[in-house]
Amino acid sequence: MKSRSVKILDCTLRDGGYVNDWNFGIDNIRDIVSGLNRAEIDFIECGFMKDTDYNINKSLYNLQENLTSAIPADIPREKLVAMIDYGEFDFTKLSDKNEKSIFGFRIIFKKKHLTEALTAAAKIQAKGYNIFINPTFINQYTKEEFTNVIEQVNEINPYAFSIVDSMGIMHKNNARELFELADNKLNQNITLCFHSHNNLQLSFTNALELIKIKSTRDIIIDSSLFGMGRGAGNIKTEFLINYLNEHQKKHYNLVPVLSLIHNIINKFFEEKPWGYSVPYYMAAQNFCHPNYASFLIEKNLAFETIDKILKKIPENKKSCYDKNLIENLYNTITGEPVC
Repeated sequence: MKSRSVKILDCTLRDGGYVNDWNFGIDNIRDIVSGLNRAEIDFIECGFMKDTDYNINKSLYNLQENLTSAIPADIPREKLVAMIDYGEFDFTKLSDKNEKSIFGFRIIFKKKHLTEALTAAAKIQAKGYNIFINPTFINQYTKEEFTNVIEQVNEINPYAFSIVDSMGIMHKNNARELFELADNKLNQNITLCFHSHNNLQLSFTNALELIKIKSTRDIIIDSSLFGMGRGAGNIKTEFLINYLNEHQKKHYNLVPVLSLIHNIINKFFEEKPWGYSVPYYMAAQNFCHPNYASFLIEKNLAFETIDKILKKIPENKKSCYDKNLIENLYNTITGEPVC
């Protein structure tokens, strides 16, 4: 029987960027990538590909050449990936993959963009890159719709397919059910990924549940340094390293990761903390996008008022953050103007 591989994908420079507007600083970007490489992390997500003016200090890249020039030359290319949010980057600008190119791209997309995003993913894959398919807000899909997505993904046959708990609302039975469904339906050569936000403080537990499932399919768990990420953050890379070293006979080097946290990440945390908070928990309980909680946190409202506002958000607006909507609800319920 094929031996199953469990790997780590660190997404600090991408998902962590929601905390600091991706303004890590070029020296920190290079130090983070180098430190993760020394720790022998399997994949390093370098940031977003975006149609925006390039700033050398941000992990946002409008050309792959800008990305590769920001990364130390001695980092193995097969470890490096970047994310494309469908509709936010002109993927036709990507040149064919060569020896200087990164390993591949992770394509995220909303449910309404499924067909177009998968078409784009296939075109990027045709350029020689490895592709990760990441449908966001997986809770929006019925089992039948999720199965249909997998059938379309199989036609593309990408490197990986991700279960993305965008709102951090999964319990372990939910994660297991989706994993087993995907495991049964996906082409056997496709790796399964798990990306989770920690709004209910269950991300790490859910990841361990998936790791323990008896399967021959390779799996990748997304994590970030000190859990750096939007709202309640993500699975902590340091926790995942410790678990896999102890229980999966892995040989990740924890010290470089702890050094990065101490020397770089803690400074960002002091400026703008992330992690558990009651409003993020309330947002998850109401199946709402965490940005609604972020908006309400800044208003220093009573929890009863936050709950009242969250419950007024229409079903079709819960998963997709609408700034005008939350401002209007805030004004209507509190009687206060938005400052």
